[in-house]
Amino acid sequence: MTKTLKNTQEIVAELTELIGTITAKNLFSGYGLFKQDLMFGLYQQGIFYIRAENKLARYLESLGALSYLAVTPNPQLSISNYYQLPCEIRNNKKHYKYILLLSLAQVRTKKTAETLAKQKRIKDLPNLSIKHERLLSKINITDVKSFKLKGSVNCYIELKQQGIPVNLALFWNFTAALLYKNVHVLTKSEKEYALKKLNKGLKNAGLKTVKLMFVKDI
Repeated sequence: MTKTLKNTQEIVAELTELIGTITAKNLFSGYGLFKQDLMFGLYQQGIFYIRAENKLARYLESLGALSYLAVTPNPQLSISNYYQLPCEIRNNKKHYKYILLLSLAQVRTKKTAETLAKQKRIKDLPNLSIKHERLLSKINITDVKSFKLKGSVNCYIELKQQGIPVNLALFWNFTAALLYKNVHVLTKSEKEYALKKLNKGLKNAGLKTVKLMFVKDI
C-alpha cells in the first residue's frame, strides 16, 4: 500500500466517523471525496480541502481557512472554492461535523438548482404544478426560460391586469420557484426584498400595492 493511498484511507475514515460513509475516487489530480454522489472534498498531497462558496467560504476564511489556490504553489487545478481547514476546527469534532454538513448542504442545493435549471417544464419547478403552468400560459409563459425572463413580479402583475385572481401565496410560489427552493424556506429578508419589487411594479402599473405587514418569517 502506498503512502498516498494509506493517507487517503485515513481521511476517509476520519470523515466517515463524523458524517457517515464516505468514498474516495481517484481524479487526475488527487482524490475526490464523496458522500453518496456529492463531491464535497478534495484530498491532494496529504491535504484535505472542503468545498465552500459564498457565505460558507467567507465564514471559513474568517476562521483561518485557506483556499486551494493559496495553499498550492503551482496548482494543477484552477479552483478557488476548496479550502484547507485550520487544525483548531479539525480537532473540534462537533464544529468539524457542523462545517462538513454545511458543505454537503451547499453542494446538494447547487446540484438541485443545476438540475432544475436544465428542465424546461414549469410544473417541474419547486412549488409549481400543472395548474400554475396553465395559469402562466395565459400570459404566454410556456417554459422555464420565458418564466425567468418575465420574472415573478411581472407575471403576477400581468395576470392581475388580465383580471385573473392572484394573491400573495401565488407570488411567493413564483418567487421561490425562481430561486429553486421550497416556498416554506423563504426568509423574511427574501420576502421583504421581493415584495418591495412587487409594490414598485404595482405602483408603476397603476395598481394597488401590498403592505409589508403581510411579510412573515417562516
